[in-house]
Amino acid sequence: MTSSALTASSLTWQTVIENGDNSHDTVTLDSSGNAVTVSGTVQGEWGNADNAINALLITGTHPVTLSGTGTLLVHGTVTANNHTIIDGMTTNVQSSVSGGTITIQGGGTLIAQSVSSNIVFGQTTSGTSNTLQLNTSSASLTSVANLSPGDVIDFVGNTWDLPVSWQKKSDGTYTLLGKTGDTLIGSVTFAKKSDGISYTPEDFHAANTTVLYSGNPSQALTLESDESSYAPDNSGKVPDSGSSSQSFSLACFLPGSMIETPAGDIAVEMLRRGDHLIAYVDGSPITRSIVWTGYQHVTVQPGLPDDEAGYPVRILKDAISDGVPYKDMLITPEHCLFFGAAFIPVRMLVNGRSIFYDRTISSYTYYHVETAEHSIIRADGVLTESYLDTGNRNSFVQDSKVVAIHAGVTCKEKEVSLSRTVDRQTAEVCFNLLRVRAETAGVPYKVNDVPLTDDVDLRLVTSKGQVIRSLRVLQDTHVFMIPPGVDGVKILTRTSRPCDVEGPFVDDRRHLGILVGSITFQGMKTTVPITDHLSADTTEGWSVQEQLPCRWTTGNAYLPLPLSTHCGILSIQVLASRQYEDVTKTSCGLSIRSA
Repeated sequence: MTSSALTASSLTWQTVIENGDNSHDTVTLDSSGNAVTVSGTVQGEWGNADNAINALLITGTHPVTLSGTGTLLVHGTVTANNHTIIDGMTTNVQSSVSGGTITIQGGGTLIAQSVSSNIVFGQTTSGTSNTLQLNTSSASLTSVANLSPGDVIDFVGNTWDLPVSWQKKSDGTYTLLGKTGDTLIGSVTFAKKSDGISYTPEDFHAANTTVLYSGNPSQALTLESDESSYAPDNSGKVPDSGSSSQSFSLACFLPGSMIETPAGDIAVEMLRRGDHLIAYVDGSPITRSIVWTGYQHVTVQPGLPDDEAGYPVRILKDAISDGVPYKDMLITPEHCLFFGAAFIPVRMLVNGRSIFYDRTISSYTYYHVETAEHSIIRADGVLTESYLDTGNRNSFVQDSKVVAIHAGVTCKEKEVSLSRTVDRQTAEVCFNLLRVRAETAGVPYKVNDVPLTDDVDLRLVTSKGQVIRSLRVLQDTHVFMIPPGVDGVKILTRTSRPCDVEGPFVDDRRHLGILVGSITFQGMKTTVPITDHLSADTTEGWSVQEQLPCRWTTGNAYLPLPLSTHCGILSIQVLASRQYEDVTKTSCGLSIRSA
């Protein structure tokens, strides 16, 4: 079944995804009469998990722009025209990309098994990278144009082709060759600098890296700009690192955070190695020397939950007690505050009133200061922590006075006496004290509450996009009729995170759908138990394994089925579900649930 091509000049992703649901086949974007732009959040009517189509065909002679936020998942192929643009969003193609020319710009990402289209890298924004990721070890590219610092190419699975070499051709373009002499990129041209001179191969390097592919770490050969192009100068200017995805788990101060020192409170961005600050040991102030400072720029990734997107946390003046903090404080979600005898990450204390994610800040620079020992220090009048090296020091730009002081030793090899806790009981007590204080003071909510629903919206989707609803529910078992020729289905549901529904003091940020127990498939003559979801090797759409024979989905779980020439009956035992955000009524903001 094929639905008509989409030709409107302005489309939403919900329209595109619904077109794919209706056709069960290929979505066609036709720009024969006009340019076409698809924008908005990449999701259908069922929310973030509803982001897939079977295949995409782009036709016509005018530009077609795929823009917005989120990830479009294409189960099959993508065929492009000569003016296809991926602007700021991610297109994850589980098969091949062919035809025409594709421009990746604005921090966009294209992921595919293979790409025969011509690739052009366009402009990007500060703190983001244009990324092309090939997910087969033997993949190569025909043509890459306008390559510049800030553009990244990952050859996932290729671990043998270092060192690479460049070969200049008679037409002035370059070929990128692997160690074995195989061609990685057939033709490369470079962008021009501000002075009109083009970048050269010397401005780039290749290295074996670990990248995220489908949420899992994978080895890759990565081509990116030479790090020396971003070396800090002595002017005090903060350069843009061009990377943000690895930074949201770090504990950092934003500019203007005032650190207590023997000379008074000094802004964190003004501190340097060799300066002194005040630390607290057994409640008494002592002077300690700063042995390392670092900073990094980050760009928020809208469309993700606030804590994962990278929004900073704002702690209002007087949120903890009178004069604490003595002004609004801005820190990253993993930064810890000191209460009693333990450090608690501030993300576990967010109450939406006096402590909240500041969504007005879309990019920022953050700073670290490190002492020889992990220390309790005071910032903006709040007891908090100094930097603790967990092996991420190299992700920061370092002060020009910084020297290597630990010979590569991280906190995993050093004795750490200060306790960091994510224990629910401890965090919940502090959360409730701060929440009640804010309510008593009449501090209004800074975010909108998110309505919840118990409706799990369970359905199956075949590889051709056919949606299958349950025939009936017998106690805890949902029964589905499976058409002939179907060898696998996606189990789609709503999802929620325990930390969003129960409260931020719950240190469980998994996106959970339903808890699946036993599964059986009844054919014409036999009933077959299905246990693939209980295997540790089964990861697509399934959460971590439980101790019992059951497993949570993450809202879009793949389940292989016995191939049958006749209809069959699939029975899925649902041992537990959750409360979920009602996407039909949700407005922007973070849901705060009190105990």
